[in-house]
This record gives sequence, C-alpha cells and structure tokens, in this order.
Amino acid sequence: MLTIRPAEPADAEPLTALMHASSAYTGAYASILEGYAITPAQLAKDLFYVALLDGAISGFYSLTLAGEPELDLLFVADSAQGTGLGKTLFQHMANQAKRRGLSAVKIVSHPPSVGFYQRMGATITGTKPPTAKVTWERPILTLPI
Repeated sequence: MLTIRPAEPADAEPLTALMHASSAYTGAYASILEGYAITPAQLAKDLFYVALLDGAISGFYSLTLAGEPELDLLFVADSAQGTGLGKTLFQHMANQAKRRGLSAVKIVSHPPSVGFYQRMGATITGTKPPTAKVTWERPILTLPI
C-alpha cells in the first residue's frame, strides 16, 4: 500500500538516512552528499512529501518555491527502485506545482537521472558547471507545468 503525505519535522533524520543510503550517490558522486542533512527547518520552508510503502518511508521529494521553483531533492530507496515509485513521486510533484500556479519547474539533475526526467517530460535547457564540492557538470532541465 502506498501513501504520500507531507513531511513532518520528525522525518528529517529518516529522510537524511534514506538519501545517504542511496546507491546512486556512491563512488565519485558521494561528495555531493558529504555533510548534508535535511533539517526540520528545511522541511518547514520547502514543499516536502514523503512516500510510505506498507508504512515504511521509501522515497521523498522537495520542491523549492522561493525564486525559481526547483525540484531540489527526489530520492527513492534502493529497495523500492523499479516499482514506479519515482514516477509516482514525480507526478505528485508536478501536480503540486500545477495546484500552486507554477508554469515550470527547474531540475538540476544527478547525471545518471537525466533519462528519467526526460521520460517524465523535462527537457535539457543548460548545464551547471562544476564546483569545489561537485566536480562534474550537472544537466539543468525544465519541466513545463
């Protein structure tokens, strides 16, 4: 059974743990998450939704609404990969954006995730250059709402 609900302050630690356990951020990609933790203040500021499969946190997303709306985080637990949960969360995010009258959502993508976002209707509109912490270029996509 799948439930998607708004995140609560007590979700900060479990969401951080899910994010850090992701096999998508191992090896060369691990540096982007070093020292990063989701906080209750972040949960209150941004639009966060949590997916529970059979009562267990199995994924989440964060949509920032200040300035240019951006899909900041989208994670699915390794154990839920291939179940369609990522697509379900992405569609939920797009519906929330539409409800709020947004015309587009920016996505700065993890390079291996670009194909997923393109299948969801986003198009590549640019590239974010490397930084000291993120030493690779990241595709920037735009999802029309």
